[in-house]
Amino acid sequence: MEVFKIDPNELPKLKELLLQKPSTKLLPSTNPYEDFRIRFYDGLIVGYTSGKIVTNTSATTQLICEAIQKVVVRDREYSVIIGSDEAGKGEWLGPMTIAAVALTPEHIVILISRGVMDSKLLGPQRVLELVDVIKAHSLSLRVVTITPERFNKLFSEVKDEGKTLNDMLAWGHAKAIEGVFNDLSVKKLSGKVKVVIDEFDKLRTEERLRRVLDLKEVTLVQKSEAEEETAVAAASIVARAAWEIWVDKETKRLSVDLRNLTASDARTHPKAIYFAKESYLRSNSQNHRSGA
Repeated sequence: MEVFKIDPNELPKLKELLLQKPSTKLLPSTNPYEDFRIRFYDGLIVGYTSGKIVTNTSATTQLICEAIQKVVVRDREYSVIIGSDEAGKGEWLGPMTIAAVALTPEHIVILISRGVMDSKLLGPQRVLELVDVIKAHSLSLRVVTITPERFNKLFSEVKDEGKTLNDMLAWGHAKAIEGVFNDLSVKKLSGKVKVVIDEFDKLRTEERLRRVLDLKEVTLVQKSEAEEETAVAAASIVARAAWEIWVDKETKRLSVDLRNLTASDARTHPKAIYFAKESYLRSNSQNHRSGA
């Protein structure tokens, strides 16, 4: 089974295009959340009112990939869209990873057709598969990894300075975006640039970005549910993949089954400093679990 996500407004056009193909047949919907259900040979394509599309055979997956590339509207107002997102922000286990990805409108259509969406909607294996797709269809990407050891030190420092986790986040996003933007400058790409970040602290984030970018040269967008933008969704996948890879690598290096370790066990583990955000473990007011 493969899952895709498009703008719900594009569903009617996609449905019409699919039904023009030989061997497709419209079937009755089985619940009110289905926009359409189409049989293609021995496979099914189900489109949901949310914009989610599910296929269950390689033939239906290929058909959807081709159809999406014809249906998705290319926003050509910007030549480059940079998305930034993080993983591990609220988890006691592992690092906080922050990624930025730069895409063209053409890249965005390709990534949508390959199943790129908010990483929270994907399993770990699918995330790792899609990272390779994003690397192949992007202008540039950067990852900032704040290991638990470094996180613990930085978090203590920002608290002493009267600052918060948002200051660390703003710094990480700015550093990742700066890396991508510098890469684009080296490649001498021209045209309008948009930077999109999931909103968490507008003032701190803008202040940090002003230190590394001329905001007169870019359009900065900070909004809730920014993962609806493909560039941010791609960044969320890259960040989460970096988190997953780090945990697997440290599991082997430390000979500790990190994925099955409980927070209670971690609090007294002799190697906790290497894999745990200790400030989270000490907090009784938050319910942190192992994961990204």
